[in-house]
Amino acid sequence: MRLFIVGIFFLHIKPLYLYRLIDTNIQTMHTKKPFFTAFHSIISVVLLLYSLSLNAQIDSLQGKSYEELEQLYKVERHNNPTLAKVYAEAIYQRSKKIKDEKKIAQSLYKKAMISYKLGIYDSAIYYTDASLTIGKQLSNDSLILQNYSLKGNIASTGGDYKTALDTYLLAKKVADKMGNLNDVLQISHNIGFIKKQTKDLVEAAAIFKENLSIIRKNNLKNLSRLEVASLAFLSDTYLRMKDYNSAETYTEEGLEIAKKSEYNDLYLYLNANKIIIQFQQQQYTKSIASSKSTIKSITDFGNDQSLTTPYLYIGKSYLKLKQYDSAIVYFKKFEDIINSTEVETPEIEEVYEFLAICYANIGEQQKSILYLNKYAALDKQNDSINMSINNNIHEKYDIVPLQEEIDSLDTKNQKQRKRATYLYIISAVLLVSLIGFFSWFKRKQHQNKIRFQQLLVTIEKLEQPKEKITPEVSSKETSNPVTDENALQILKALTIFEEKELYLRQDCTLGYVAKKAKTNTTYLSNVINTYKEKPFKSYLSELRINAALVKLKNDEKLRSYTIKAIAEEFGFKRSETFSRAFKAQTNVYPSYYIKSLQNQNDN
Repeated sequence: MRLFIVGIFFLHIKPLYLYRLIDTNIQTMHTKKPFFTAFHSIISVVLLLYSLSLNAQIDSLQGKSYEELEQLYKVERHNNPTLAKVYAEAIYQRSKKIKDEKKIAQSLYKKAMISYKLGIYDSAIYYTDASLTIGKQLSNDSLILQNYSLKGNIASTGGDYKTALDTYLLAKKVADKMGNLNDVLQISHNIGFIKKQTKDLVEAAAIFKENLSIIRKNNLKNLSRLEVASLAFLSDTYLRMKDYNSAETYTEEGLEIAKKSEYNDLYLYLNANKIIIQFQQQQYTKSIASSKSTIKSITDFGNDQSLTTPYLYIGKSYLKLKQYDSAIVYFKKFEDIINSTEVETPEIEEVYEFLAICYANIGEQQKSILYLNKYAALDKQNDSINMSINNNIHEKYDIVPLQEEIDSLDTKNQKQRKRATYLYIISAVLLVSLIGFFSWFKRKQHQNKIRFQQLLVTIEKLEQPKEKITPEVSSKETSNPVTDENALQILKALTIFEEKELYLRQDCTLGYVAKKAKTNTTYLSNVINTYKEKPFKSYLSELRINAALVKLKNDEKLRSYTIKAIAEEFGFKRSETFSRAFKAQTNVYPSYYIKSLQNQNDN
């Protein structure tokens, strides 16, 4: 049994990667320094002027009837939320004047909705709670449903998906009681959004498709906004699943409907998806141009939070074009918005990874390591949160209805109950095993990601030109018979040996190197042990693996070879010996290193 979800005026729609803004109208000054006192005075004057302007606008609406104000609000709520805020305030003042509790509650909900659209979340929560209190006093299910749904949207926008899910389920109980299909469908849409954000993509797509099918099958014209929203979220979901053909199909279908409607926010959302599709089709210059055009539209719409999407994909496009300084500018803009809103989002994880890569490429290793550490910490945290939320959704949204059906069976059938118990135990064991394996796998994957990024930093150092200096060999007390002058000559010979990459020969042995250095194997072995601080075998293996790391990174054709062919390329006779040596030195196998390099290029 699948649950559906919420009402048309409180549908959870937000442009891709839309996050909370702090309400800058509410500030507290704790200092009496002259600068801040003056600043506070300026802010007070600005707020006073804004208040007077708002009151003047409201006064100009005195001649409008309540119904006319309602209509003006409906026209502007999606296209111009700033203007709709004026109408909502006028409706609220009119409702208070006539002392109609129901209309007061409805107008408070309108104020909450517009505050939410403008990113003023503290105000949105305040008005929602006030409206919900009156709704409960009046036993008005419609108001209760609207406010629960909006509270869920606010929590979801802030990244608090656990609270959002609990609030949507409260809304679902009211929707079930009312028996309104429209409300039920929209609550389903909102839960689908949570599944999408927590990476349960297959189930999210199923919910959006089912909603779309029901709307079209029943010809529900009053749910045209939900139809476009379902198309938009299907597009986004398939983008995350890397099914770009399906994503493009749903995007174009959604844009075709949205441009004929008044849903500017959804039109921007779908345009954001189009930006991503262009990026995935490797049309990087076109993606940058589309993003910059969308930035202007978003700014005109009045919700700067939505700028995260174009910022992210301008940065990613510049990264692909190897314009690292430009990429850093836009990744930092993305980070600044997220930091200012105090909201965690899945995309900040990859932004930290991209910043680490960019800084490494321009030689700022300390900043690269800083962002690498941020990425590692957030990757571990997000894995834990997503698993917890998905388990919570699975328990409350999928399993509970099934349990209600099981409880209705004949309890006298003891054998059937025992069989069910055994099945539950087996299922629980399998589930625990699966979660354990999944946790181990993710932990391993996470460790390998970190090791790969550390390897890139190491390779940066290996690729730097080495200064040609005459080795100064200090005398050491040692039991070997090598003199300082002999050691110096041997070390010079080893430098030439390394520069000519003679270590890549398969017949490179201690005897071969001794012959090149014009010494004997005993002298050579002692010098390498003393001054290279490792035995000859380790010295030779390290040179070969370092060469493999650098050449595999820079040679795409070489990466297409088999492991056996690559091993022979770097002096190893057997692929197993090469793999063991590679793993011992780098902590990852060559196959993983090659795959990670390929994935990095594909991104």
